[in-house]
Amino acid sequence: MTAFPHTLPPLIWQPEPPTVSTALHRLIQAPSLTLALQATGADFCVQVAFQGKMAQRWPGEELADNTFHVRQVWLLLDDTPVVWARSVCPLAGVWASILACGTQPLGKRLFDGRLAAERSPLAFAAVPPAQQEQAVQAVCLRRSIFDLNGEKMVLTEGFMPELARFLEE
Repeated sequence: MTAFPHTLPPLIWQPEPPTVSTALHRLIQAPSLTLALQATGADFCVQVAFQGKMAQRWPGEELADNTFHVRQVWLLLDDTPVVWARSVCPLAGVWASILACGTQPLGKRLFDGRLAAERSPLAFAAVPPAQQEQAVQAVCLRRSIFDLNGEKMVLTEGFMPELARFLEE
């Protein structure tokens, strides 16, 4: 499997999704990516690439603390990596324990109705072909910020070209 991205190229974040196929357009706007991927009918699983304390932030992950907790995962369909996801939160606080979910999908915790978290509007970025290698081949990304009682968690997701074979037009 390709290594998880260490940085992101400079991107232009927009409130609307980039021009992509109709099926991908629907998927990247889904409130719960976990549910949308499970609905493809393929075998869905989460593979943890990293979880722990990190000091390197990506642009847009500005939080109050200088050290923070990061969970980086691959979302797989039929053992094929189709999405990478990176969750970032302050080291101390409620989000670090929520992110400690191992190979369970974070989306399950976020959308099962037990958390009173508020989500910012989704922001989207197209990844130009010349920068796709730096973004580990993602063709587009989405980002949102979850707020739980004033504590923030930034979630960035990168959509791989292999995802197209699992989507119906």
